[in-house]
Amino acid sequence: MEKIYIILLANLVFFAKTLSYKYCSDDIPVWHASKNQKHGFFKRRWLQLEGSIRVSQQQDHALTTILHAITGVFVYLAFGASDVSFIAALLFSFNPINNQGSVWISGRSYVLATLGILVSMVFPIIAPVAIILVMHYPIGFCMAGILGIMFPYMLIFVLLGAGWHFRRVKGLIGNKVEFEMFAEDKRIEWKKIIIVIKTFSFYTIHALIPIKTTFYHSFMQSMAGSGKEKAYSLDRFFYIGLIISAAFIWKLFFTPWDLVSFGLVWWVVGLAPFLNAFRISQEIAERYAYAPLPGLMIVLATILQPYPIAIAAVLAMYATKLWFYMDNFQDDYYLVEGSCLNDPSAWFVWHIRALRRWDVQSHKEAMILWTMAKMIHPKEFKVLFNLATMLKIHKQDKEAAAFMDQAACNIPKGQEVKSQGLINEWKKGHYQVLI
Repeated sequence: MEKIYIILLANLVFFAKTLSYKYCSDDIPVWHASKNQKHGFFKRRWLQLEGSIRVSQQQDHALTTILHAITGVFVYLAFGASDVSFIAALLFSFNPINNQGSVWISGRSYVLATLGILVSMVFPIIAPVAIILVMHYPIGFCMAGILGIMFPYMLIFVLLGAGWHFRRVKGLIGNKVEFEMFAEDKRIEWKKIIIVIKTFSFYTIHALIPIKTTFYHSFMQSMAGSGKEKAYSLDRFFYIGLIISAAFIWKLFFTPWDLVSFGLVWWVVGLAPFLNAFRISQEIAERYAYAPLPGLMIVLATILQPYPIAIAAVLAMYATKLWFYMDNFQDDYYLVEGSCLNDPSAWFVWHIRALRRWDVQSHKEAMILWTMAKMIHPKEFKVLFNLATMLKIHKQDKEAAAFMDQAACNIPKGQEVKSQGLINEWKKGHYQVLI
């Protein structure tokens, strides 16, 4: 119980300052939608728990902190309630890659899915219910199979949960495939192994050593569009990824099965849907690492356990980085500006900054920021399109037409019909900016 109290207290004290934070990013539209929703007390609390509605900034941030703290406790319990799992729980709690689950309200589905799987390991008697609830979320749907490694009989409930939620998860993925994905994202081919290895390398390095924590990453950005050539380049992440993959394969197939082996499988299975072989959402997002992270932290804790000074050093590094980074979630302004500061080579964050200026009708600032985005990625369709709109607003018709011609030449494959329709509407005088 002593160690459980330490994990809970450490988390609650560390994340206490988030109680003063406001809503940001995806929190904001949910907050506005929640104002008009009428529910009974218990249903409202359930919807708040899963993040479907917002009640108040303080309550919602408090709930996020409590759920993250409880998840840390179950990392300790699920992996054996030992000295190693205690270290792993602390490493997990303060790892900066966890920021979108531990601080951001909209990242809560990743926390609930992780917590449900861990609870199933600690209390197998309630596993059937927990598994079915967990598989309501796409990340839980992908990770629930990990329980079959420890408890083969649980595969029955995993299959039941898969049947129950298959249509919903398929619909969620189908919407993203139809409206967000380019032709390159959907294509399955051998050369995508390069992208898979690089993505796996980035997440593994970042989870062990927080190299670049930010909300919008430049790494692998626009890999199906203007960044395609860079995405397939054999850079340092590819070669480091080969080394990491070889080490994992050696451990899993050529050494006796142990807790480290299980931790590695947990990390690989959890990350597998997000390695961009078939992209279903953002190319890189730190929240994708939340559910897989307990496995990798068990591995790291096993390595560090004989060395108390090393444990203290790594925990201090994690906590220091997260302590200063979490202030980016104070509100939407800090989130966007902090993202630009942390990764200024990400064209998308300049694009988001421009959209924020557009929203308050600061058109000149918006045009400057979209110009910055264009300097980073000169062939990005939506940036060129938006600059054409800005120039049209300022009655620079000739320049606007030239930018729209550039946009037409850089339509991503797979989006030709939709994009050409937008261009045709623009030429008819229906001006807009693309989000």
